[in-house]
Amino acid sequence: MKVNSTEIKNLEPIKTIAIPHVGEYSGIAGAFDKLAAWAGANNLWAASPKMVGLYQDDPTNTPHDQLRSKACLEDLSDIELGEGMERYTISGGKYFVMQVEVMMSEYEEAWQKAYAAAFNEKGCECDLRDHYELYLGCVDGTQGVDAPWIVELRIPVK
Repeated sequence: MKVNSTEIKNLEPIKTIAIPHVGEYSGIAGAFDKLAAWAGANNLWAASPKMVGLYQDDPTNTPHDQLRSKACLEDLSDIELGEGMERYTISGGKYFVMQVEVMMSEYEEAWQKAYAAAFNEKGCECDLRDHYELYLGCVDGTQGVDAPWIVELRIPVK
């Protein structure tokens, strides 16, 4: 895992099309696969929408089979939603943002480093708004499970 940058930013809300997931956060991949296939079938990729992984519960305080998350695609159209999809607006406001390059197996470590940097190094106080990952692309431009991804980890702060 490589940390590229850390900063505090004021972010705009992001309107998305989301597929909810309940269970281990690592199990959200199926929701992303379904969302990506639906976006491809509806020619939504041409507009270059952002993809986001949204995490709603603290895994240290919530049973893993009850963790809530959402696989999200930026909503750039008024398209009719597919089965199991919903519209969801990710909160805006003040966020601690850490950009990292991570392999699939390194996300938990990346989040731990982001929280440590936000609270211990920057002295931020956590807010209850949305915590999420914004996927910027793969390091070498080739997407795949084994490719390192460039991701912004976004933690809401007061």
